[in-house]
Amino acid sequence: MLRPLSYLGARPLCGPPAPLLLLVRGRKTRYDPPAKSKVGRVATPPAVDPAEFYVLAERYRQYRQIMRALRLQFVSEVRRKVHEARAGVLAERKALEDATEHRELMAWNRAENQRLHELRIARLRQEAREQEQREAEEKARKAREREAWVQLKEQEVLQLQEDVKTFITRENLDARIEAALDSPSPKSYHWAVTKEGQVVRPQHKGN
Repeated sequence: MLRPLSYLGARPLCGPPAPLLLLVRGRKTRYDPPAKSKVGRVATPPAVDPAEFYVLAERYRQYRQIMRALRLQFVSEVRRKVHEARAGVLAERKALEDATEHRELMAWNRAENQRLHELRIARLRQEAREQEQREAEEKARKAREREAWVQLKEQEVLQLQEDVKTFITRENLDARIEAALDSPSPKSYHWAVTKEGQVVRPQHKGN
């Protein structure tokens, strides 16, 4: 096409702009009348050799097929490279994230193991102290029981020694009988004890 050369007609200073008319070459529409030199002319296509047409059509078909195959090959290679690049970047990023997460988890695991170890040591020490305290209390209780038992046995021995002095034996049997007969206030054994613990003595007729 030719570039516009000039404006046709004077453009007013004000108001809407005037339409621009461009000098452009082009085809006629189907509604335009034909030129006088072309009136009655019948367009006849040039003669085509069938063998040449077949060869050209076959070559064009092969050309299009080859170009399509090359285009598909290039597209597949480009897509494969893009996929490998993305997959490589993603795989590298995933590996880096996994390594970072693994380090963080290992650090947390070590810290947790250390904390549990300290708690376990403290618990074992507390249990050892409680066990020692229980053993000491048990020893003290047994010592108190043994001491109380010894004191009880000593009191029983002392009481038995005191009671021995009043026992009636073959040697002092006659002396004890005479002492009981010569006693100015003989003892009376005519009494009983109720279930409530009260002593009941017989009532004399003179009372």
